[in-house]
Amino acid sequence: MVPRRQVVGAWLLLTGFCSLWLGVAWDGQWHVDVGPDTFFTAPHLMFYFGTALIGLTSLVVVLTSRQAAAGPAVRVLGLRAPVAFLVAGLGAAGHLVYGAIDLWWHTVYGFDVLESTPSHLSLQLAMHVQSVGVIMAFAALRTTMSGRWGLVAAGAFSVASGAIVLDGSVFGVKLSVIALAAVSAWTLCAITGITRAARWVLALGLAFIAVHAASFFFPPLATELYADGIGQPIRDNALGVPLVALAMPIAYPVTALIAAGSVELARRRNLSPSATMAALGAFVGLVAALPRIFLDETGSNPLWSVLVMTAFGALAGRFGWQCAALMRRLSPREAVAA
Repeated sequence: MVPRRQVVGAWLLLTGFCSLWLGVAWDGQWHVDVGPDTFFTAPHLMFYFGTALIGLTSLVVVLTSRQAAAGPAVRVLGLRAPVAFLVAGLGAAGHLVYGAIDLWWHTVYGFDVLESTPSHLSLQLAMHVQSVGVIMAFAALRTTMSGRWGLVAAGAFSVASGAIVLDGSVFGVKLSVIALAAVSAWTLCAITGITRAARWVLALGLAFIAVHAASFFFPPLATELYADGIGQPIRDNALGVPLVALAMPIAYPVTALIAAGSVELARRRNLSPSATMAALGAFVGLVAALPRIFLDETGSNPLWSVLVMTAFGALAGRFGWQCAALMRRLSPREAVAA
């Protein structure tokens, strides 16, 4: 049986990541519609609150886990720390450290005109570590209905966060495109492997609709109200369009529906899970990131971009299935059965 502290802790991690993600989306909208910002703004406080909640929750769970934790644990200073909370806590700690660096950056250089600063890029990486930690926390609860819903909600936020990644390019393709394909494919295949049920793949698509709706409506409205409240003018050429939400894979719910049917078909025909997940990852990654090619202003070769996205999607899908096998062991029931 999973200790109650880990159940409550998992939901607090999800709450923290919800605040973190919406704060990040709001901050991106602020840069687009208003422009420069300082460190102490409402969007920054919102996502730092989220990561602080993740960090404090992880710390409390680790410090109170003096007895054997449910599932695998790592011994830290005489304590048996649940793996999921250790990962989420390290991600949150990194986020807060990079936040201090961001404060130094603002102190030295003043306003941020662009989003791609060293501190911002480090914050983005830390955010993805936290999203994996939240998924792991709910993987330990996969034997319960609420745990499975928490898992698909965490997966939906993971896919959403894939829209904000490093700048630059590799193999002549933008990193943002490759990462979106890889994160989308990895998350879907990991959720599939953890739940082993097509209906939860479909549930992932439904959860993504809710996350996408929140990311679509909240940032523009919050930006307008906050700018008006502090007397900051909106740019004359501001579109008021939720660009962060538009960068998310809009077709992901349809992709999840097709993927759910594919999983069920593969199960009935007894196809190789590894090959199925690789093929499914290639499809999911391609569909998720394909619209970004048409928005690419660097003039990269579209055909080459498609090939690279498909390859990374296949690798991520296969890796997601392998990660799922490990994350299933986070469940105490699975540990006993093994």
